[in-house]
Amino acid sequence: MDKTIVYPVVVGIAMYTLVIYLAFIQRDLTVSQLILMLAAPFTIGVLSGGIKRGLILGFLIAFIMVVLEAAIIQTGAFVNPNVIMAIVLMMALPLAAISAGLGAVGGLIGKRLFKKSG
Repeated sequence: MDKTIVYPVVVGIAMYTLVIYLAFIQRDLTVSQLILMLAAPFTIGVLSGGIKRGLILGFLIAFIMVVLEAAIIQTGAFVNPNVIMAIVLMMALPLAAISAGLGAVGGLIGKRLFKKSG
């Protein structure tokens, strides 16, 4: 696998795992969790080194991890299909859309930072 895919995925999963752990322990959204949730897709984008990769990885990792966070914190939520759709439509998709934008911006910056010279 390409290092521009593996490193961002590993770092993104690690950052979102920290967010899930903090949310599980604190049972409330704090400023530190919000900063981590917004910094994770940006970091994913910078490490990916491209706008498209940052956009795609930022969206996918954020979407999967927010759904996973809801499954861990709200254990009974995934019994009712209506609640599942509400979690996906009202929590996961908006955050994933914001994360996709931040991942693309990070990818633009990463593309400029890690530009190959020569």
